[in-house]
Order: sequence, then C-alpha cells, then structure tokens
Amino acid sequence: MAVTYKNVWKNINLALKSKLRAEMKCPVFSGFDTISKANQFIKLIPTGSEQGDVTKFSEHRTFNMDIQYYMLNRNNTQFQDYVFNQVSILEALVHDNPTLSLADSTTAYNVMIGDLELGVEPDEEFEDYFIAAWSFSCEHLSNLG
Repeated sequence: MAVTYKNVWKNINLALKSKLRAEMKCPVFSGFDTISKANQFIKLIPTGSEQGDVTKFSEHRTFNMDIQYYMLNRNNTQFQDYVFNQVSILEALVHDNPTLSLADSTTAYNVMIGDLELGVEPDEEFEDYFIAAWSFSCEHLSNLG
C-alpha cells in the first residue's frame, strides 16, 4: 500500500525562509545548503520533531530548528548596537507572526523563538563572524483524514 504524506519539513522551512528573507534583507540558508560568506546571513538547522497527540485521523507534531544569525564582526563602537538591533528585529518578527501559512494550504502555529545566545563559538571557516543563535519551534496538525 502506498503511503500518502505531505513534506511538512520542507513547507515549514520554505515559509520560515521566506518570512525571514523579506524582513531581514539578507540570505537565509537551510542547514543542508551550501553557505556563501556574505557580510551577514541566517542559517536554519532542523534539529528534530516531537510527536504529540495521535488519533485515527490526525497527528500533532512540534518541529524544532536552530536559527543562527551570522554577522561579519566589526571592531567599532556601533557594532554592538547593530547586533542588538538585528536580533531585536528577528525576535519581533517571530513574535508578531505566531502562525506560518504553508505551501500545502495548512498552517504551522504556536511559532516560537527561544532564548537568545550571543557570541556562539563559530566553526573555523567563520571565525570572522559574530553569531547569535536561538531555538525555534512550531506546531503542525497533519495526516488529516
């Protein structure tokens, strides 16, 4: 018997990328994409999902990602203000959009961004960058029958 499904991961990733690109005006990549070294960019890293209630006709699942915001480190007095401004914009964007409309005409809801970590230790290839990071989660009801 063939399985019918919708690629919810892809739909959430695309919707979140689109929302972030529109407001933040910088490249947004998935954790699986190749990353260019722009002055600033955002990386979305899917980390897993948690199964909630399951019924005969539906499945509730929470999807989790890490969001990492890379900014080329500037050694000047305005850089701290710039970082605080950018992270505040991103946090407000998620807070002001508690739902995401997905490509399959469903909705991710309870969209939340977790605690902010400033100055995440970068990989060697990004040692010139300052990184701010959050955990991100949203919920979705799927496999409706």
